[in-house]
Order: sequence, then structure tokens, then C-alpha cells
Amino acid sequence: MSINKHILLVEDDASLRATLRTCLEMAGYTCIEAKDGHDARGRLENESPDLIVTDHQMPIVTGLELIRGLKSQKITEAIPIIFYSGQLTADLKTHALQAGATAVLEKPFPFQEFLDLVAQICEETMQ
Repeated sequence: MSINKHILLVEDDASLRATLRTCLEMAGYTCIEAKDGHDARGRLENESPDLIVTDHQMPIVTGLELIRGLKSQKITEAIPIIFYSGQLTADLKTHALQAGATAVLEKPFPFQEFLDLVAQICEETMQ
């Protein structure tokens, strides 16, 4: 079980966002939800998550644009980010990692693999 770990979940598909939130909450995490990158930026004005999980293809602000913006700001630059996409290419993965993503996943991904990655990143940030 995680202890006091808050995760900002950024996903424009409401049903997938609810599924991921449920998985994370069942594993003991607290979730903050955002429907896109623009909404995530607004949430970060009042929240300080331990981890951000973001989809790439979203309206207004994409996941890649979100990562670039967050990594350029002192207050959010150290927050680890899991980036995922249903249309992941080698170039997109490279760009996400170069922009500052901690890890990259391709949708669909097994929920256990996702939860293991979240736990690993949360453990690393506690040290």
C-alpha cells in the first residue's frame, strides 16, 4: 500500500480515467483528476502531486506539451511523470523522454504493469 502518495491523473477519456483512478485508489493512492493538459495546469495551482500520469492525445494541451511546460517551471520540474499513448512511435517516446518523462507506456497496457511502475517511481522518490 502507498502512504500519502497523491497522483495527478490526466486523461480526456472519462471512462479510462475512471478505470485508472479506481486501480490507483484500490492500490492505496489518492487521485486528483484532470480532463486534459490545460485542466492539469489549473489543478497544479492548488495541488502538489507526488506523480503525474498523463495521456498524450488530448484537446487543448497534449501530454507532451504538458511535460515540456512542467519541466520548465521550478515548482513542478521535479515531479516524476508517466507518459502514455495509444499511438506511440519511437520518435514520440524519444521526445517524451527528452522533455522529461520518467517513463513511457503504450496503450493498452496491463494494469499490473502500470501499478508496478507507479509503485517503483513512488519508492524512488521517497529515497
